Amino acid sequence: MKVLIVGSGGREHAIAWSIRKTNSENLQIYVAPGNAGTLPFATNVNIQITQIKELTTFAKENKIDLTIVGSETPLDLGIVDIFRMNSLKIFGPSKKASQIESSKEFAKNIMNKANVPTADSITFDSYQESIKFLSRKTPPFVIKANGLAAGKGVTIATSHEEAYEALDNCLNKQIFGESGKTVLIEEFLEGKELSIFAFTDGNYISPLIGACDYKRVYDNDLGPNTGGMGGYSPPYILNSTLNQEINSKIITPTIHEMAKNNTPFSGILYGGLILTNQGPKVIEYNCRLGDPEAEILLPLLDSNLFEICQAGAENSLSHSEIRWSSDSSVGIVITSKGYPNDYETDKIISIGNIKNNCTIFHNGTSVDKENNLISSGGRVLTIVSTNNTIENARKDVYESIKSVNFIDSHYRTDIAKTTDR
Repeated sequence: MKVLIVGSGGREHAIAWSIRKTNSENLQIYVAPGNAGTLPFATNVNIQITQIKELTTFAKENKIDLTIVGSETPLDLGIVDIFRMNSLKIFGPSKKASQIESSKEFAKNIMNKANVPTADSITFDSYQESIKFLSRKTPPFVIKANGLAAGKGVTIATSHEEAYEALDNCLNKQIFGESGKTVLIEEFLEGKELSIFAFTDGNYISPLIGACDYKRVYDNDLGPNTGGMGGYSPPYILNSTLNQEINSKIITPTIHEMAKNNTPFSGILYGGLILTNQGPKVIEYNCRLGDPEAEILLPLLDSNLFEICQAGAENSLSHSEIRWSSDSSVGIVITSKGYPNDYETDKIISIGNIKNNCTIFHNGTSVDKENNLISSGGRVLTIVSTNNTIENARKDVYESIKSVNFIDSHYRTDIAKTTDR
């Protein structure tokens, strides 16, 4: 059997690692393009995630049995549709279904039709009309570029001036290109945030698993937003009652509405939620595993990820056993200094001894001509620990992180420190 994983980050390393962990050596793993972390046990393929034609040709010529897509970009480019047209088995949502992430306006329409609780919003494509609307409102405001913006398209504005600047960047300066030609202005919701994930084939929905992540680059949630600086699972606030409420009021109605909308969703649905005084509400949807959430969650998966994704691609997920460990997991992301803004790469990385219950996933790494492990991105490594409690997992991961070093590295010291998130 042969599996192709599309992507190059820590998420894709974690997917490949999970598949290798639960499958015999006769399963051949390819990662396109992969990174230094996938090299020891998989075959890296020099095809970028946007090269859909080349990925299709590779899958056909190498008789790939299953393809798993890591990130949203190839999904938005229609990789699932193209693979299926070529009779290639692939796990992930179609281009139309992936609009649940790539178009915030589409997602709002689905949620409103399904009566899924979410923030009130209004869409604008005119700068003048948008500031006229905001001039009558009181901050804070949430300004969102409608399309994909690499996690940088959302601004929580605490003043009119900050909101006007965000609108100007999107609608006038068009810093996000097509993705920012329309914007959503949303009400600001207060509460504790959490992320919820479910495998689905459009009919069956797996048991939910949750995580909490940390977006700001510095301790105490200071500094600019990033792709994620770490997180933990399970969330302190997620009990069985809340889990059932999220499933019945949010995840299940969304999946059912997408089917009624002729955009059935098959893949991994990721709900970014906030627990308000009125109950859980959706902040946003994503159409794939998060990063670093994948690295944090997959070590807790007690089932065979390859078999789950294969069943999802075959619309037979109800026959799969999807079990999650009762253990806890904490992950810390090590970044290049300066991330998410300007940073340097090609720093030699040294990794010493880490605890047996810790795993290192590679986000942005490569190997130089002298076979040194070097940094190649803003987010470089994610170290994850699993243990019987969040406190013990946190202790282990911060002890192990001392053994990982490169010049101008940075990580947060407060991941999973308190129970108030």
